[in-house]
Amino acid sequence: MLAEQILSINMTTRKLCKNCDNGIVISQKMRLLYLVRNDVLSPRELVGELSIAKPNLTILARNMIAEGLIEKMRVERDMRSVHYKITEKGLNELNRMIANLDESVAKQLNLNEKELQKGEKKLEAAIAFLNGLE
Repeated sequence: MLAEQILSINMTTRKLCKNCDNGIVISQKMRLLYLVRNDVLSPRELVGELSIAKPNLTILARNMIAEGLIEKMRVERDMRSVHYKITEKGLNELNRMIANLDESVAKQLNLNEKELQKGEKKLEAAIAFLNGLE
């Protein structure tokens, strides 16, 4: 039952992240930074990936722009169209958030370095497989 296992992974990782020692949660801010870390994305793409309403994205983006984490840019082919990209500050913040989350998850799971590496490899294989299904 692949679908059940995917659902189980999703639910388990959500619980795990919510229970991290420092109260770290994979926030919409972290997810948005992760999505724009390598790509310039449109609001439509972000709304779809984040599964949030456009007004919520507008508020989130406005706050993140004010913090200097992302910036708006106009697309040359259509100057009316707005896209978002990560700033250097945003990339540094994302890396900090990932490091904190990684540390908290490892601590909560109580895994040694070898076990963490083994788990990472298995997750990479699962992600590669799931990405191949698209």
